[in-house]
Amino acid sequence: MLKTVVLSVCLTALAAAQAFAQVASTTLVAAVEAALGQNPEVLRAREQLDEFNLRVRAVRADALPSLELVGAVQRTRDPGLRNSPFFSRLGGDEPLPPGALSAFHFGTYFYQLEFEQPLYQFGRVGHALEAARQELDGVRADVQTIENRVAFDVARAYYDLQLVRERRQVLETERRARERQMQQVRDQLELGEATRLDQLQAEVALANLRPEVIAADNEIRVALTRLNETLGRPPLEPFETAGALEIDSSLSTLPDVQGLLRVAAENRPELQRFRLNRRFLEEAEGVTRTDTLPEISAHATFGINSFQPDNLVRPAFHNWTVGVNVRWSLFDGNRVSATVGQYRSQRRQSLLEEETFLARLARDLEQATGEWRRALETAEVAGLAVDQAGEARRVAEELFSLGAATFLDVLDSERALRQAELVRLQAFHLALSALVEVKTLVGLRPDEPHVSLVPSAERADDATTTTAATLWPH
Repeated sequence: MLKTVVLSVCLTALAAAQAFAQVASTTLVAAVEAALGQNPEVLRAREQLDEFNLRVRAVRADALPSLELVGAVQRTRDPGLRNSPFFSRLGGDEPLPPGALSAFHFGTYFYQLEFEQPLYQFGRVGHALEAARQELDGVRADVQTIENRVAFDVARAYYDLQLVRERRQVLETERRARERQMQQVRDQLELGEATRLDQLQAEVALANLRPEVIAADNEIRVALTRLNETLGRPPLEPFETAGALEIDSSLSTLPDVQGLLRVAAENRPELQRFRLNRRFLEEAEGVTRTDTLPEISAHATFGINSFQPDNLVRPAFHNWTVGVNVRWSLFDGNRVSATVGQYRSQRRQSLLEEETFLARLARDLEQATGEWRRALETAEVAGLAVDQAGEARRVAEELFSLGAATFLDVLDSERALRQAELVRLQAFHLALSALVEVKTLVGLRPDEPHVSLVPSAERADDATTTTAATLWPH
């Protein structure tokens, strides 16, 4: 079993490493799969599944027969008549024979097979087995919780890296534009159509970009380190994200919070864990109640008990017993009733904890969906601002070339364009981050198709599925 698990883990990690090596750029789906295949926390959680599978087998063993071989070799000293309660009455007028008061020694040789089979335990094994199964399902829910959290961290780090890299691209575009503008100023200065002040402004504007570029490069290194950390890779290992930081224009709405709560009820592992815990407590209560009921089992022994070792191989010296044992605890000092009361109290606590969890979940969903809507609106406005600022820059450059505007007007238009592009990038990042959070809140991985956010009852109908697929493109 252990070798199989180790081999499976090694193959998974190898496949994840090969996935990175085979592609020039990595999609979010591939990044999440790679992280779930090699993240130590995920692997440790999955290892617990094997442990609890073995616990189920251990509980099942209580219903199976047991067979034991017992043996012993003993040497005994007996004080003889000296240890008799009638020692004072011995002798009388007649003397005791010589050696009557001496101690004697003898050996005992013994071995036997002991067989026991539970016949009826009033549901103890059944309750214990079901409790172990519920706990195993709970561990599966815990594993899914860890996987979702790791996938969330990967997605956020992935989008953070995309954001800082595209910010760097905006700065690079602005740098090239300012170099072009500085060359334009120099050409006009030679023709006498620009001033020395215009040249100084162009040089200062270009020099001012250098600290921002250095800061942007540092942000890229930090974001890359954070992403590699979530992936379980070397800190500065190269990583290329696939595609641009943008959102599909048709992805404009989300289900309401009530619909998202229904999706969470189907998928959120923490909510499943609450229900599984209560079922486990019910079965544990059943196990405890059987402590007040009889336990009936069959018992048999077969073996040889002799004072001489030579007799251990002689069938004539064998002995055996066969019987049925009944064990019934008639009074336990109210231990069972107290334990049952504890289980019931824990179930009530679980219900209250689930209610609190759902209230907090609804609040978080309201906040995340609100951030999503705000980010979409900001992105739309920023897109218009980018178009306007781009046109304003074009006009300012044309007017400057004609001598109808100053170079300061060109710089202002360039700054406005850069600011609009950065605002749009930030809006895209905020929207994608909010969508990742919504998926995580309802128990989905961030790389799952967006149609999963629609409750399954609404996706069951073909017509509804078509509409949802249009609304939630993958």
